[in-house]
Amino acid sequence: MTHDEFGTRERALLIALMALGGSASNPELREAFGDALDGAPRRRMNDLGLVESVKERSFRHELTDKGWAWCAEELSAVAPPRAGSLGRALFCVLGALRNSLDDMQLSLGEFIVRNNAAPAGDDLETRIREAYWSLAKEPQDWVLLTAVRPLLGAAARADVDAVLSRMGRLPDVNFAPEADQKTLTDEDRAAALRIGGKDKHLLSIEAR
Repeated sequence: MTHDEFGTRERALLIALMALGGSASNPELREAFGDALDGAPRRRMNDLGLVESVKERSFRHELTDKGWAWCAEELSAVAPPRAGSLGRALFCVLGALRNSLDDMQLSLGEFIVRNNAAPAGDDLETRIREAYWSLAKEPQDWVLLTAVRPLLGAAARADVDAVLSRMGRLPDVNFAPEADQKTLTDEDRAAALRIGGKDKHLLSIEAR
Protein backbone atom coordinates (compact mmCIF):
# COMPACT_ATOMS: atom_id res chain seq x y z
CA MET A 1 0.00 0.00 0.00
CA THR A 2 1.23 3.52 -0.76
CA HIS A 3 0.15 6.95 0.38
CA ASP A 4 0.94 8.84 -2.79
CA GLU A 5 -1.43 11.68 -1.86
CA PHE A 6 1.26 13.12 0.44
CA GLY A 7 4.86 14.06 -0.06
CA THR A 8 7.67 12.97 2.23
CA ARG A 9 7.40 16.03 4.49
CA GLU A 10 3.65 15.65 5.04
CA ARG A 11 3.97 11.94 5.78
CA ALA A 12 6.81 12.64 8.20
CA LEU A 13 4.75 15.26 10.03
CA LEU A 14 1.82 12.87 10.48
CA ILE A 15 4.13 10.15 11.79
CA ALA A 16 5.80 12.68 14.09
CA LEU A 17 2.44 13.80 15.48
CA MET A 18 1.53 10.17 16.05
CA ALA A 19 4.83 9.52 17.86
CA LEU A 20 4.10 12.40 20.25
CA GLY A 21 0.88 10.73 21.30
CA GLY A 22 -1.39 12.20 18.64
CA SER A 23 -1.39 15.69 20.12
CA ALA A 24 1.32 18.34 19.88
CA SER A 25 1.88 22.04 19.34
CA ASN A 26 4.10 23.43 16.60
CA PRO A 27 6.87 24.30 19.11
CA GLU A 28 6.75 20.70 20.40
CA LEU A 29 6.98 19.34 16.85
CA ARG A 30 9.91 21.65 16.07
CA GLU A 31 11.74 20.66 19.25
CA ALA A 32 11.27 16.94 18.72
CA PHE A 33 11.50 16.66 14.92
CA GLY A 34 12.79 19.95 13.56
CA ASP A 35 9.63 20.84 11.61
CA ALA A 36 6.12 22.17 12.22
CA LEU A 37 2.71 21.51 10.74
CA ASP A 38 1.78 24.84 9.21
CA GLY A 39 0.77 26.54 5.99
CA ALA A 40 -0.58 24.45 3.13
CA PRO A 41 0.16 21.04 4.74
CA ARG A 42 -1.84 21.99 7.84
CA ARG A 43 -4.78 23.25 5.82
CA ARG A 44 -4.76 20.15 3.64
CA MET A 45 -4.69 17.77 6.60
CA ASN A 46 -7.46 19.77 8.27
CA ASP A 47 -9.56 19.65 5.09
CA LEU A 48 -9.04 15.88 4.77
CA GLY A 49 -10.14 15.37 8.37
CA LEU A 50 -6.85 13.78 9.45
CA VAL A 51 -5.87 16.49 11.91
CA GLU A 52 -7.72 19.10 13.94
CA SER A 53 -5.75 22.29 14.62
CA VAL A 54 -6.58 24.89 17.24
CA LYS A 55 -4.79 28.23 17.52
CA GLU A 56 -3.57 28.88 21.05
CA ARG A 57 -0.35 30.85 21.38
CA SER A 58 0.67 28.65 18.46
CA PHE A 59 -1.21 25.92 16.63
CA ARG A 60 -1.89 22.72 18.58
CA HIS A 61 -2.72 19.71 16.45
CA GLU A 62 -4.73 16.59 17.26
CA LEU A 63 -4.92 13.42 15.19
CA THR A 64 -8.54 12.49 14.49
CA ASP A 65 -9.76 8.89 14.32
CA LYS A 66 -9.25 9.15 10.57
CA GLY A 67 -5.71 10.40 11.17
CA TRP A 68 -4.93 7.47 13.47
CA ALA A 69 -6.29 5.10 10.82
CA TRP A 70 -4.01 6.74 8.24
CA CYS A 71 -1.00 6.22 10.51
CA ALA A 72 -1.95 2.59 11.08
CA GLU A 73 -2.10 2.07 7.32
CA GLU A 74 1.28 3.77 6.97
CA LEU A 75 2.83 0.90 8.94
CA SER A 76 2.09 -1.26 5.89
CA ALA A 77 3.06 1.33 3.28
CA VAL A 78 6.17 1.30 1.11
CA ALA A 79 8.77 4.04 1.17
CA PRO A 80 8.27 6.94 -1.28
CA PRO A 81 10.43 6.73 -4.42
CA ARG A 82 12.74 9.54 -3.25
CA ALA A 83 12.88 8.53 0.40
CA GLY A 84 16.58 7.69 0.29
CA SER A 85 18.34 5.06 2.36
CA LEU A 86 17.30 6.56 5.70
CA GLY A 87 13.67 6.80 4.64
CA ARG A 88 13.66 3.23 3.40
CA ALA A 89 15.17 2.10 6.67
CA LEU A 90 12.37 3.92 8.54
CA PHE A 91 9.71 2.05 6.60
CA CYS A 92 11.44 -1.24 7.39
CA VAL A 93 11.15 -0.31 11.08
CA LEU A 94 7.48 0.63 10.65
CA GLY A 95 6.80 -2.74 9.07
CA ALA A 96 8.50 -4.49 11.98
CA LEU A 97 6.40 -2.44 14.40
CA ARG A 98 3.24 -3.49 12.56
CA ASN A 99 4.20 -7.16 12.85
CA SER A 100 4.93 -6.79 16.56
CA LEU A 101 1.60 -5.06 17.20
CA ASP A 102 -0.19 -7.84 15.35
CA ASP A 103 1.60 -10.45 17.47
CA MET A 104 0.71 -8.61 20.70
CA GLN A 105 -2.86 -7.95 19.49
CA LEU A 106 -2.30 -4.31 20.37
CA SER A 107 -3.63 -1.33 18.42
CA LEU A 108 -1.31 1.43 17.30
CA GLY A 109 -3.16 3.92 19.53
CA GLU A 110 -2.82 1.74 22.63
CA PHE A 111 0.91 1.27 21.98
CA ILE A 112 1.53 4.99 21.54
CA VAL A 113 -0.51 5.88 24.63
CA ARG A 114 1.49 3.49 26.77
CA ASN A 115 4.77 4.65 25.28
CA ASN A 116 3.93 8.29 26.03
CA ALA A 117 2.68 7.69 29.57
CA ALA A 118 3.86 10.26 32.11
CA PRO A 119 6.35 9.24 34.83
CA ALA A 120 4.77 7.67 37.91
CA GLY A 121 5.49 10.69 40.09
CA ASP A 122 3.63 13.04 37.80
CA ASP A 123 1.01 10.89 36.15
CA LEU A 124 -1.82 13.08 34.93
CA GLU A 125 -3.69 10.04 33.64
CA THR A 126 -3.75 8.60 37.16
CA ARG A 127 -5.11 11.89 38.50
CA ILE A 128 -7.84 11.88 35.85
CA ARG A 129 -8.80 8.32 36.73
CA GLU A 130 -8.85 9.13 40.44
CA ALA A 131 -11.06 12.17 39.73
CA TYR A 132 -13.43 9.99 37.73
CA TRP A 133 -13.74 7.34 40.44
CA SER A 134 -14.40 10.00 43.07
CA LEU A 135 -17.46 11.00 41.03
CA ALA A 136 -18.70 7.74 39.49
CA LYS A 137 -20.95 5.48 41.53
CA GLU A 138 -20.03 2.38 39.55
CA PRO A 139 -17.97 1.35 36.50
CA GLN A 140 -19.14 2.73 33.14
CA ASP A 141 -21.05 5.61 34.74
CA TRP A 142 -21.04 8.69 32.56
CA VAL A 143 -19.44 11.68 34.29
CA LEU A 144 -19.39 15.23 32.97
CA LEU A 145 -15.94 16.63 32.22
CA THR A 146 -17.22 19.77 33.93
CA ALA A 147 -16.98 17.84 37.21
CA VAL A 148 -13.66 16.14 36.41
CA ARG A 149 -11.56 19.14 35.40
CA PRO A 150 -11.73 21.07 38.72
CA LEU A 151 -10.32 18.01 40.52
CA LEU A 152 -7.09 18.11 38.51
CA GLY A 153 -5.59 21.07 40.33
CA ALA A 154 -3.40 23.43 38.36
CA ALA A 155 -2.81 21.10 35.41
CA ALA A 156 -2.76 23.10 32.17
CA ARG A 157 -5.82 22.72 29.93
CA ALA A 158 -3.67 21.74 26.95
CA ASP A 159 -1.91 19.02 28.98
CA VAL A 160 -5.21 17.66 30.31
CA ASP A 161 -6.75 17.60 26.82
CA ALA A 162 -3.70 15.83 25.40
CA VAL A 163 -3.86 13.11 28.07
CA LEU A 164 -7.65 12.76 27.74
CA SER A 165 -7.27 12.36 23.99
CA ARG A 166 -4.62 9.67 24.46
CA MET A 167 -6.80 7.92 27.02
CA GLY A 168 -9.58 7.85 24.45
CA ARG A 169 -7.49 5.35 22.48
CA LEU A 170 -7.54 2.88 25.40
CA PRO A 171 -10.14 0.08 25.41
CA ASP A 172 -11.49 0.93 28.89
CA VAL A 173 -12.06 4.64 28.31
CA ASN A 174 -14.94 6.21 26.38
CA PHE A 175 -16.08 9.74 25.64
CA ALA A 176 -19.49 10.81 24.36
CA PRO A 177 -21.44 13.98 23.64
CA GLU A 178 -24.40 14.80 25.85
CA ALA A 179 -27.48 13.41 24.09
CA ASP A 180 -29.73 16.19 25.34
CA GLN A 181 -27.83 19.30 24.28
CA LYS A 182 -30.44 21.55 25.90
CA THR A 183 -29.28 20.46 29.35
CA LEU A 184 -25.73 21.68 28.78
CA THR A 185 -24.56 24.77 30.61
CA ASP A 186 -21.96 27.20 29.29
CA GLU A 187 -19.49 25.53 31.67
CA ASP A 188 -20.32 22.10 30.22
CA ARG A 189 -19.68 23.34 26.70
CA ALA A 190 -16.41 24.99 27.72
CA ALA A 191 -15.21 21.80 29.45
CA ALA A 192 -15.88 19.59 26.42
CA LEU A 193 -13.10 17.65 24.74
CA ARG A 194 -12.91 18.00 20.97
CA ILE A 195 -12.40 14.61 19.31
CA GLY A 196 -12.98 13.77 15.69
CA GLY A 197 -14.63 17.13 15.01
CA LYS A 198 -17.20 16.67 17.79
CA ASP A 199 -17.47 17.97 21.36
CA LYS A 200 -17.44 15.21 23.97
CA HIS A 201 -18.92 16.19 27.33
CA LEU A 202 -18.99 12.84 29.12
CA LEU A 203 -16.32 10.41 30.32
CA SER A 204 -16.83 6.74 31.14
CA ILE A 205 -14.25 4.23 32.45
CA GLU A 206 -15.10 0.55 32.49
CA ALA A 207 -13.23 -0.67 35.58
CA ARG A 208 -10.70 0.38 38.21
